[in-house]
Amino acid sequence: MMIKCVECGADQYSGTLFCSECGAFLLEQQRKGITAVLPFSEFVIHAPPPLKAEESETAVASRPITFVIPSSRRRLQVQLHDEIRIGRADAEVSPELDLTDDDGADKGVSRLHASIKSVKKGVVLIDLDSTNGTMLNTFRLPPYRPYPLKNGDEIRCGDLLLHVFFD
Repeated sequence: MMIKCVECGADQYSGTLFCSECGAFLLEQQRKGITAVLPFSEFVIHAPPPLKAEESETAVASRPITFVIPSSRRRLQVQLHDEIRIGRADAEVSPELDLTDDDGADKGVSRLHASIKSVKKGVVLIDLDSTNGTMLNTFRLPPYRPYPLKNGDEIRCGDLLLHVFFD
């Protein structure tokens, strides 16, 4: 596979560190803003049926959601009013739960990866058609369908593991 140097446009082999034409550092060009596609991400079990439309109506109640990220030993509390977007921040996107500092890009987290919403029946998790998928416990979620989230559930965005806690 070949990549193009952003500085001079010369074709280079993927994995090359420096451009053979202009000497530009290529590794940063390859990683910048790109979500890595992880191996074997398509070989997972799919989730049980999502909530029905009448069960997934938005609720007004506000509640604190605590996220524990084992790989970085980070613990965050985010207030869930309507929606918490999960992803990586950049100039255009600013998710409420930013996983950039948790090595999100290398672990396959998309800029807008998933969202958590408050609904009349509780709290739901929705994959936002992410590159490497969203897992709820052991199930891979299909995009844009709400799945019930329970206290203590495990969410995996690409290869980044999160534990979620709420009342």
